[in-house]
Amino acid sequence: MTLKDNMQANEPPKPSQLDPETKLGELAVQLDLEAAAEHKDEYLIDSLIKFQRLANYITVAQIFLQSNALMTREMTKDDVKRRLLGHFGTCPGLNLLYAHTLALLAREESKGQQRKTIFITGPGHGAPAILSCLYLEGSITHFYPQYSMDSVGFEKFVRAFSWPGGFPSHVNAETPGAIHEGGELGYALSVAYGSIMDKPHLLTVCVVGDGESETGPTATAWHGHKYINPRDSGAVLPILHVNGFKISERTIPGTMDDYELVTLYTGYGYQVRFVEYGDTTDTSHEHTVALNVNLAASMQWAFEEIHKIQHAARKEGTPIVKPRWPMIILRTPKGMTGPREVEGARLVGSFHSHQVPLPKAQTDDGQFAALIEWLSTYKVHELFEEHRIHSGHGWFVNEEVMRIVPKEPSLRLGMVKDSYSMYKPLHLPEFVEFAITTKEASLMKAVGGYLADVVRKNPHSFRIFSPDEFESNKLDGVFEATMRAFEWDPETAKPGGRVIEMLSEHTLQGFLQGYLLTGRHGLFPSYEAFLGIVTTMIAQYSKFRKVAAEVAWREPCASLNYIMTSTLWRQEHNGYSHQNPGLIGNLLTLPQNMVRVYLPPDANCALSVMEHCLRSTDYVNLIIGSKADTPVFLSAEEAHRHCISGISVWRKYSTDEGLNPDVVLCGIGVEVTMEIIAAAKLLQMEGVRVRVVNVVDLMTLGEPGQHPHALSAEAFTGIFGTDVPVIFNFHGYPMHVQGLLFSRNQSLGRKRMDVLGYIEEGTTTTPWSMLRMNKADRFHICYLAVTGIASRDPNSRIASRAAELGAWYKHQDVVHERYAVANGKDSEDVTNAQVMFEA
Repeated sequence: MTLKDNMQANEPPKPSQLDPETKLGELAVQLDLEAAAEHKDEYLIDSLIKFQRLANYITVAQIFLQSNALMTREMTKDDVKRRLLGHFGTCPGLNLLYAHTLALLAREESKGQQRKTIFITGPGHGAPAILSCLYLEGSITHFYPQYSMDSVGFEKFVRAFSWPGGFPSHVNAETPGAIHEGGELGYALSVAYGSIMDKPHLLTVCVVGDGESETGPTATAWHGHKYINPRDSGAVLPILHVNGFKISERTIPGTMDDYELVTLYTGYGYQVRFVEYGDTTDTSHEHTVALNVNLAASMQWAFEEIHKIQHAARKEGTPIVKPRWPMIILRTPKGMTGPREVEGARLVGSFHSHQVPLPKAQTDDGQFAALIEWLSTYKVHELFEEHRIHSGHGWFVNEEVMRIVPKEPSLRLGMVKDSYSMYKPLHLPEFVEFAITTKEASLMKAVGGYLADVVRKNPHSFRIFSPDEFESNKLDGVFEATMRAFEWDPETAKPGGRVIEMLSEHTLQGFLQGYLLTGRHGLFPSYEAFLGIVTTMIAQYSKFRKVAAEVAWREPCASLNYIMTSTLWRQEHNGYSHQNPGLIGNLLTLPQNMVRVYLPPDANCALSVMEHCLRSTDYVNLIIGSKADTPVFLSAEEAHRHCISGISVWRKYSTDEGLNPDVVLCGIGVEVTMEIIAAAKLLQMEGVRVRVVNVVDLMTLGEPGQHPHALSAEAFTGIFGTDVPVIFNFHGYPMHVQGLLFSRNQSLGRKRMDVLGYIEEGTTTTPWSMLRMNKADRFHICYLAVTGIASRDPNSRIASRAAELGAWYKHQDVVHERYAVANGKDSEDVTNAQVMFEA
């Protein structure tokens, strides 16, 4: 009996922790703010406000100034950057939240508690704020010593924002503490939940912008807490930052009142605490103090609620059923602390503050004067030790500002090692221990058995994230070693489940990214047709990792591993909508040195590739394979050698081991390789000398020098010759192989090379009919072979029979089409693997 067999059908939902008598107006968490105000000193309110003043000043300085950032002399237009880049509107809110997260950690540190915390910024365009806080806490100088914590280093740092060779306008892999870029919005929350899985002592504070919250991926990511076991994993504190506007339009949450928001997020399963800025015209010190007391008390409440949930699961042994994790909804005006209006246009509390509020500050007298006035409102010289600025030596910010920064550097948000230096390799079994010795086997069943052992050997550092397709994809052998993880499901709410299934590819991708970037390993298997849903997420992640590889202080992380199965050639039962291999082409556009596309032709090759991918780091690995039972062409030893080279001549299926061929037939994929071997046998029966080639590593066909696995010109010629016809039968779209081959001189013009594959002919039909409809079947291959041989050598023996043979092969396609229509299945002539594929 497997673990999955213990599941009971139709269990009723577990009851909620909500009191059914609770009224709508009582759903929001209420705190005693008068009592909280009495603990103002304990909350470090004065330091919080001063830290924010300075962080907001540095934010503005980064956007506008190229010199005189400390205003040690009178400002001139020459001090203003020629190109003003950046996004100010979200920054004051981010500085507010970053400061309060630091203060919470400092308060806990003073009690002898050290809590590792990652700060994820959904609005990644708020980089000036994050960089400002990172500089103040010392993380920038720690990783980039050229930006020293003195007046000289400060001037360099301010100038570096959105400057050639400096920091980009968005949070990215160069940003200490960052595990999420936030360029394409929607993924911050799912990444946050992935980051804390199997890290019981980690807290991730995740700021979700109200514009970002409109995205579909964010909408599903709010369910992320339902997959978190508080015994074994850490916690996420989501903070929805509602400033009301996107680039030029109101946000949906910005138009929702507290009742609408509290019912929405209570329904998601959260305890909701509102922190309201209140009157946007009130900029008094008392108002600022009240806002900060409110947020400090709310952060402390959230922290204590998290502790209660975790304590019940870890210490008391009586975990709370459906725990309601805390979240905060923060309402602040967009662009707060900025100019209230410019040239008659409102800025604070308006979309006009989204990017650069004073875009003509370098050329326009009025806007330049407004910039000087704006900078002066922060009164930063009250926060400086002036003598240190003038001497150019030492940290010039006074101690009161820095009280909210934890004394232990490893607790500061930019220095938490989980965000950049926690990778440990997996303990992996040798794939040969799982070698397939039968004549036929499912690639996915073989891989599932291997993965079960991976789970056993790595119970806390390996997870599988899959849409609701795991058993359909025949990977359920994993359930011999583990189970699903879904805390809200009565059937699977058991500790230690390694498989998360959710019908949101975006959320699963975010989970996986957060899990990998904090040092662990994962796998994402999916139907081929629908894995492309996460294409842009893969692209964004690849950009992040490409930059990370160029950053000296970031260590490697496990590769992003995908299995693409339930492939188009065996989706004849679901039909045209399920037939789409397009992700291959999307990956080919990514940085070439990062991409690996594997098409193992049989189960032993699939095992070899799986082990290799799980050992690798910093790649995007795509494994494509069938879940149906298919021939096992190679022994484990043969598969190992084949996968090491990525491409090889299959001598046992070739004429005289491939010597002096009339034609080269190359298979790239499972079913298409079966057709190549079948075609080789048919051609050999007519006296054609055939060399059979198989490609398991698609990138071997690429341009030499562009990919580390690309064949040299000499090796390519050794396999494909220079003057014989070559027919590629490819799993996906022919254009993707054609693109890889384009730089190969001998293939220009395609005069001797044909590439077959999927050409968008699909429906509900029989399996072999899919190959025939797309002209990737054995008879079409034979037709192209004899016509190609005749074209290149009109005096050959085959040329004299080309017309006869060509007609016969075309006729066979018609015969088998008629058989399928008449019988509702394929003829045994094309399905009898034992007869056709034995060497």
